Amino acid sequence: MDWPQTLTLLGGLAAILFSLFHQFDKRFEQVDKRFEQVDKRFEQVDKRFEQVDKRFEQVDKRIDDLRLEMVQRFAQVDKRIDDLRADTTGRLDRIERLLERLLKPELKP
Repeated sequence: MDWPQTLTLLGGLAAILFSLFHQFDKRFEQVDKRFEQVDKRFEQVDKRFEQVDKRFEQVDKRIDDLRLEMVQRFAQVDKRIDDLRADTTGRLDRIERLLERLLKPELKP
């Protein structure tokens, strides 16, 4: 093989290799773009998770606030029941004493 044929073959080989490397380069650029898109998507998902975490914290706080409010309301209701029970007991005791006074003269012969 002489030099002109060798140079022609080497030029053709170089053109093929350049074409292959160019295609590989394009593919790698596409893959890089795809990785960037996936990375952006993961960032969006992370932001969503952070929003969900904040919302759960708000809901937990609201539940705790409502629980405390209900405990306070039940305490108020219990106090009101005790007050009403004491008032009712006091009234019944007075009625009983009045009845005893009213009935004592009838019991004496």
